Amino acid sequence: MSLIPLIYDFDPWSEMDELLEGPFGLGIHPMDIFNSRPRHRSLILHPRKRYYPYLTSKCDRSGKDSKWDKSEIIPTVDKNGFQVCMDVSQFSPNELIVKTVDRTVMVEGKHEEREDEHGFIQRNFIRKYTLPKGFDPKDVVSTISSDGVLTIKAAPPAIKNKNNNERIVQIQQTGPAHLSIKQPEQSKTEEVSNRAAEKMETK
Repeated sequence: MSLIPLIYDFDPWSEMDELLEGPFGLGIHPMDIFNSRPRHRSLILHPRKRYYPYLTSKCDRSGKDSKWDKSEIIPTVDKNGFQVCMDVSQFSPNELIVKTVDRTVMVEGKHEEREDEHGFIQRNFIRKYTLPKGFDPKDVVSTISSDGVLTIKAAPPAIKNKNNNERIVQIQQTGPAHLSIKQPEQSKTEEVSNRAAEKMETK
């Protein structure tokens, strides 16, 4: 088989274009961000070795292509907490809104009609993610990178200490116990005796 067509079709930036253009508001696998692009010969021996979320989005998920459902991007939850990344390179930061409604994180993106190389286009999307049980919506934070990757994070739930209700009571030192602690009945008897003595003195 001739390798000439393969060589002519080789474009070192084509996969990066697929990653940053086309669909938007979709999840990005961390490998797409941090891993270096495989060399061309590895694509020949092991085609599509890496995970490409946009290839998934372009497939018909009905019938024979339902296998692509397994590649759906979902938020990661581990010891570092909740995290989800998505490509929003088609939007500027002021065209994005991240908010929480109860335990749901909502991401909205919208820009008015604008001109691009293909004509005029208007984009908008809404994505929703449910925080795992125990996560506090108040802990949700979001950042956007200079190359248009939106990252949403939430700190893991604080580990509750079983001894949270424990309190050390300080011990105060006093004089002899018989001077400060009296039996209730004894106290009443002494009080009555003292009153009787006072009456006799007044007479």
